[in-house]
Amino acid sequence: MKVIIASALAIMMMFNFNISKRIDQWRNIFEEAISLAHSDNPSETYIQGKTQEQICTLADNIMSWQLENGGWSKDMPQIFERQWNKKENKSKYYQMDGKTPLGTIDNDATVKQLYILAECYQVTKDDDVKQAINKGLNFLVEMQYDLGGFPQVYPVQDSTHSLYENMATFNDDATIRVLTLFQNISYHLAPFDEDVIDQELRHQVYSAYAKGIQFILKSQIRVDGKLTGWCAQHDPYTYAPVAGRPFEPKSISGQESVTIAKFLQTVWPRTAEVQTAIDGFVEWLEAVAVEDVKYYRYPVDGSHFVETPGKLMWYRFYEIGTNKALFGDSDGSIYYTIEKISLERRKNYGYAGDWGKTLVSR
Repeated sequence: MKVIIASALAIMMMFNFNISKRIDQWRNIFEEAISLAHSDNPSETYIQGKTQEQICTLADNIMSWQLENGGWSKDMPQIFERQWNKKENKSKYYQMDGKTPLGTIDNDATVKQLYILAECYQVTKDDDVKQAINKGLNFLVEMQYDLGGFPQVYPVQDSTHSLYENMATFNDDATIRVLTLFQNISYHLAPFDEDVIDQELRHQVYSAYAKGIQFILKSQIRVDGKLTGWCAQHDPYTYAPVAGRPFEPKSISGQESVTIAKFLQTVWPRTAEVQTAIDGFVEWLEAVAVEDVKYYRYPVDGSHFVETPGKLMWYRFYEIGTNKALFGDSDGSIYYTIEKISLERRKNYGYAGDWGKTLVSR
C-alpha cells in the first residue's frame, strides 16, 4: 500500500494537485479508483485454470510473435496458439516498403499480450518474460504523440491513401485500453505490482498516463461554449476532431465517448477539470438520448429502429453543432437516414446502441 500511495502522489504532482485540500478524502477515492481500474483484465480468460507448464508455453508463443519494435499485430489468434515458425509474416500490416511491420493497439492488440505476459511472470518469474513486457511497454510509450494521443499503428503509416491510422485514435476504445493499462501500472495493481517493470520505465508510464489524460481533456468537443463528447479520432497536433474511414465521419461519437467518460471516472485524483469534463459529457448524453427505441442491425419488419418502451438509445455518429444522427457509406457519402446507405454497410457496421445507459439518470 505504501508503494501505491507513493505512486498516487507522483501522479497528483503531475497534475499540480493541491494535496493538502484532499488528504481526508484519499482513502475512499483511491479505493474506488483501484476497483474500477482493475475491473477488466483481459488476461484472466487465458491464465485461469492453466498449469504452470501451460502458462510457460503460452508465454513462449506470445513472445515469439513480438515484433522488433516491441508491439504485436492484431486479429491473429495463432499468437496465442503456437510459436512463430520464423517464415510467415509476424504482422498483418507493413509499411509501404513491405518490410517494416506495424505494431498496433487496435482490437486490443499489444495491450492484451502485456496483461497475459504479466500474469505469466507472476507464476514463472522468467526474466525473458519480464524483458518482453518491458519491450512492449516501451513500444506503447514511444508511440504516444507529444500531446498525449496515440496512433492506431506504430511506426506511423507512410501510406499514400490511408492515413486515419496516424490520427490520435479513440476508435473502438483503443487508447482507453492503453491508458487503463498505464493506470494499473501507475497504481501498482496486479499483475504489475511487483518487479515486473523496470523502475525508470514505470516512471515513463506515469508520465505517459498523465499526458494521455490531458489529451482527452483538451480534445473534448465544445459547441457554443458547452462541452459535449469526443470524435472517434482527433488530430494529434491540434486536438481537432477528424474523420476516420470513409464511412466514419467527423462527428461526436455516441459510443467511444461513453468509454472515455467511464475511464475519466476512474482517474484519481478527480481534479476539477476532470469532473467538469465528465459532467459536460453526461449533460450532452442526457440531451441526445433517444427514448423508447431499440436499434437492430438486421431490420425487424423493415426497420432498424423499433419502438420499444423503456429502452434508451444513442447514435454512433452525431453531427457537430446540430446533434443530428449521421450515417456514413463506404464511398464516403454521409446521410441523415440509415435507409440511404448501402445494405453492405448496414449489415457490417453498428450505427446505434445503448452505450450510455449506465451514465444517465433515468
